[in-house]
Amino acid sequence: MNSQFDSGIEGNRTHPFRSNIDRIPTTHNEKNWEWTYLVRKCRNLELEESYDLYMRRLRIGYLSIFIFIELLVASVHTLLLLTSSDLTYSYIDMVAYMVTGLLLWLILSINFKSELISKHGWIVYASSWLAVSVMVLMDIGLNIYHATSTNDILNPIYDAYTLYAIYMFMPIPYILQPLILGIAVTICYIINYSFVIASKERNQDSYYETNQQNQMHSIVNEALYLISVNCLGIFFRLMRDIALRTTFLDRRQYVEENLLLRYARDQERSLLLSILPAQIADRLQEDVRNRIERSKQQHQQRTRFDQRSINSSQSIKRWRQPDHGTLFIEPHKDVTVLYADVVNYTHLTTTLDVKKLVEALHDLFVRFDIASEEHNVMRIKFLGDCYYCVAGLASPNEDHAMCCVDLGLRMIKDIRDVREKRHLNIDMRIGVHSGDVLSGVIGAAKWQFDIWSKDVDIANRLEATGATGRVHVSQHTLSKLDGEYFFEDGTEKAREDPVLQKHNIRTFLIKSLRDPKHDPRRVKRELLAKKLSEASKSNFMYNSTLQQYNQNDEIVSTLDESHAG
Repeated sequence: MNSQFDSGIEGNRTHPFRSNIDRIPTTHNEKNWEWTYLVRKCRNLELEESYDLYMRRLRIGYLSIFIFIELLVASVHTLLLLTSSDLTYSYIDMVAYMVTGLLLWLILSINFKSELISKHGWIVYASSWLAVSVMVLMDIGLNIYHATSTNDILNPIYDAYTLYAIYMFMPIPYILQPLILGIAVTICYIINYSFVIASKERNQDSYYETNQQNQMHSIVNEALYLISVNCLGIFFRLMRDIALRTTFLDRRQYVEENLLLRYARDQERSLLLSILPAQIADRLQEDVRNRIERSKQQHQQRTRFDQRSINSSQSIKRWRQPDHGTLFIEPHKDVTVLYADVVNYTHLTTTLDVKKLVEALHDLFVRFDIASEEHNVMRIKFLGDCYYCVAGLASPNEDHAMCCVDLGLRMIKDIRDVREKRHLNIDMRIGVHSGDVLSGVIGAAKWQFDIWSKDVDIANRLEATGATGRVHVSQHTLSKLDGEYFFEDGTEKAREDPVLQKHNIRTFLIKSLRDPKHDPRRVKRELLAKKLSEASKSNFMYNSTLQQYNQNDEIVSTLDESHAG
């Protein structure tokens, strides 16, 4: 596929990709398994509250499993007792196990009421302590009952089970609170075990003195066993918290990248629609996707050893080459084209500093872009000092002629403001004509959107033969203005122009606008233009900050709604 790959095989050298992997630092990966680092990262990202909510839902899931296990264990234990030969004293045990299972179900079920728990967090601790107390009292109580009624000295059988329940299933958050509860349970069982051992030794008087040392050994062994179970529970809690925090942070990163990708796609779409009509943009995007897919398939079908680096570089750009029969051209009926040219621009290029000239053009064209957006006119492109645009192309607009004329009057006002602000001797000459056009994208490596037709040429000639500081329109455009403007006959130069004579074009100069207050369409357009102007002139940093805030808020909202587990 490339020379590096071939030389790596032939020369038995370390592959560059392999050497890059070997140089990757492992410090960051190791920190991902440090509990303190993960906690600090969650706090820095202000995710601790969302993580607590996520863990609360997860603990409810664990609690459901525990209730099922407890009822299952109680039922199995009861069935085993039913198979015993002597049922005289087994009924008490069976009732105790079943009642304990039902009590735990009733006590812990309050944790399923999320709204109540969110308002009263102490219920989680109280229900957990009460449930564990019931389990311990049942286990130790049965031992005391049998010791007093039947003189049977029994060892507790649910000590490890209770400790595992505390660390694995109880809805108590964090590590310290389960540890305190586990230590309390451990002390209870050690005390109970001491009495069990002492009672057994008293029943064996002949061996009491000789087995006193063994008694201490048994108690110490039992204590070490329960302490080990606690340590195992703490380790489980810690590792689970590390794994869940890592998963939660990965989930947060995934959500953030997904939002950024969506934002990038929206920005790409907005940028594309700022230069192309929606229908052409959709066709162009679909064609590019198909070409990229075909390029990938062709690249996969090639044998990697038959290609050289030059062929590889050529194949990368092949996706940008459209099929020769593919044209992204569309006809548009009844639109209006506006050409605007800066008068005295050539003189400025020879007398004005380049930086000042560019700043003046930038100031001017930014104003024109804002005005175009306000009047629902689509700018095609700049041609040096020429600015031309079209109305009624991107979306149907019955007032496309009025929009272009209003834009022309606005351009004249804007250039006069720039002239006074920068003390420049410049003005505008504007031509407007309505008709039919073809619009589309041409080129391969660098696409260019443009419009073509005789009506476009006529609009260009109207600008060239117009008067300085006036909007020069054709009779066809004037007929679409509904008499809303004062006008006068066109220039003598226009009457002598061969292109305009060829198409029998009569021209007029727009003087001013009549009273627009009684036209509801114009009032509606002006209200929309005002809103667009305010949005266009808003502070960019404010928008970026607000967008970042909304993005963070959406990340937190998505994490809060994510499924537990």
